[in-house]
Amino acid sequence: MVSLNNEDLIRNVITKTTVPLILRHFVDDWPLRQWDLKKWSAAFGEKLMPFRCLKKNFVSEGPCWERMCNEKSMTFKDFVDRVEQSQEWMYFDYKYLQQWFSGDHELSEAVSWKKFGFPDKGATQSVLWIGSKGAHTPAHQDTYGYNIIAQLHGRKRWIMFPPETGNLKPTRVPYEESSVYSELNFYCPSNLDVFTALTGARLVELSAGDALVVPKGWWHYVQNLDAVNISLNVWLPHEKDTSAQVSEALIKILVAQVCKDLPQETAKILVNPNEDDISETPLAVLFLQLDTVVKKYLDNKRKVRRIKRHKTCEDDSDVAIPSTQEFDLKSLLDNKENNLELPASITTNDLVNLLKENIKEFANDNKTLEEDEVEGATDKLCLTKALIDAFCQSNVIDLVKQNLFERLN
Repeated sequence: MVSLNNEDLIRNVITKTTVPLILRHFVDDWPLRQWDLKKWSAAFGEKLMPFRCLKKNFVSEGPCWERMCNEKSMTFKDFVDRVEQSQEWMYFDYKYLQQWFSGDHELSEAVSWKKFGFPDKGATQSVLWIGSKGAHTPAHQDTYGYNIIAQLHGRKRWIMFPPETGNLKPTRVPYEESSVYSELNFYCPSNLDVFTALTGARLVELSAGDALVVPKGWWHYVQNLDAVNISLNVWLPHEKDTSAQVSEALIKILVAQVCKDLPQETAKILVNPNEDDISETPLAVLFLQLDTVVKKYLDNKRKVRRIKRHKTCEDDSDVAIPSTQEFDLKSLLDNKENNLELPASITTNDLVNLLKENIKEFANDNKTLEEDEVEGATDKLCLTKALIDAFCQSNVIDLVKQNLFERLN
């Protein structure tokens, strides 16, 4: 039996796996796992935290985009006091710890990803997610890196699909760098028929103390299952990121130029709030960003070629070349003491039934809301959205990159 018993092996598993992995009870020994809600409340004190909020019974064909939500500021204690009675789900999401806590704060000092094989990653690179039951992020895939999640309080559901999955209706509207969204609503959809075309779904339910590894490109929809949910994550670079960064720079130029000549209110619907300044970014700055990532990509390609040539010419078989510890994933999974699991595969019927349960729980008042009742619906921009998505398809961007690199070389 192979044991997952050292940081070098764990790091290698995390960096090499092409399927999501669950590490049960892996962070049970983290100091933050011992914090109760009073301790978390004391850590935040009287800081006003911006929570993204939306009615729990909102039913629509498309996802609950960030622009549709209201932002409400409250202390952590206020949040905890409100969760049981509120008719809205609330999410303090995607917040880097360093923006909220100093490096010598007790919370910051307690965060270390050393156990996962990354001793250089700590609070500075970590992102905090705090939300109520029903709070969620729309289904999407990250174009950069891979992801490690540590569940600290409550339970969280992940519905995942392999990168190559079809029928998820990918879109770049609303635009956010490095995020490709799905147009399907996995929260409370008004149309369930679109989900019958999906295959390859995997289901993960993380409990407090569990960790999850999400490989590059895997689609994921994430929803909180308990009244109060707290988790941390860290994104780690992938060897293919330099190519993805060129794609993202090209897409950013396109979206920025489209937004420049549109009315401000229309342009806002095209982007997530964290990209509101995109139309004000000078074209020269966007080209400088493109130039930087193109040079980085080409330099990396030359470096790889030099290494390959060096290895081909090398003729000293007595020299041991250090390498990361090899592993057999099946053997690691077979050893129950490792508490290592693959996410469970679920059928299309299982997926549809899961969504029906969500609708029954959150939209049980039989009132169907229309997207027009909430600002921020992207379907109001049919032609503009279609144009952006057409240009941003991977086969189009890949062809542009290929032509660009040929001319620059």
